[in-house]
Parts: sequence; structure tokens; C-alpha cells
Amino acid sequence: MEDLINEFYYGNICPVEQMGRPTPEEKEILKRIHENEEKLRATLDEKEKALLDMIKDDCLTVSGSMGERRFCEAFSLGARLMVEILTTDPQ
Repeated sequence: MEDLINEFYYGNICPVEQMGRPTPEEKEILKRIHENEEKLRATLDEKEKALLDMIKDDCLTVSGSMGERRFCEAFSLGARLMVEILTTDPQ
């Protein structure tokens, strides 16, 4: 266990990098989002395109912070479960 903690401390374990690639369904959704954005962008003037870019930037920002919070909450829950498992008398 000490090796795992050391690896984590030195940054050799990065859970975000281990999340994997998008599933085929997710790839299809991402493709559809891109295509629809391009269709929408073609109908917008420069001011509206700038507004769309700001909306996208804000979505990425909030998505990132929510993902970080979810990771921390899930990690904490996992740690609490391990404490309960290791401290409960199996009888």
C-alpha cells in the first residue's frame, strides 16, 4: 500500500488519464454536437459567434469543476467505505 501512496504522491497515478476513451455512443453524440454547432455557426453573425464561444467556454469551465468535485466526493465515499469495511467486526 505504501508503494501505491508514493506513486500517487509523485504524480505517477493520474485517475483522469485512466478514464478511457469515449464509447461508440459517446463518439456519435460528440460528432452530432460538432455537426450541429457548425450548422448553427453558419447562421450567426460575428457578435453571435462570439456569444456562442463564451457559452461554450463557460460550459467547459463548469463541467471541469463539477467533474473535479464529483471525483473528490466519490474518492471520499470510497475511503469511508473502506474504513467501515476494515473496522466492522464480521462476526
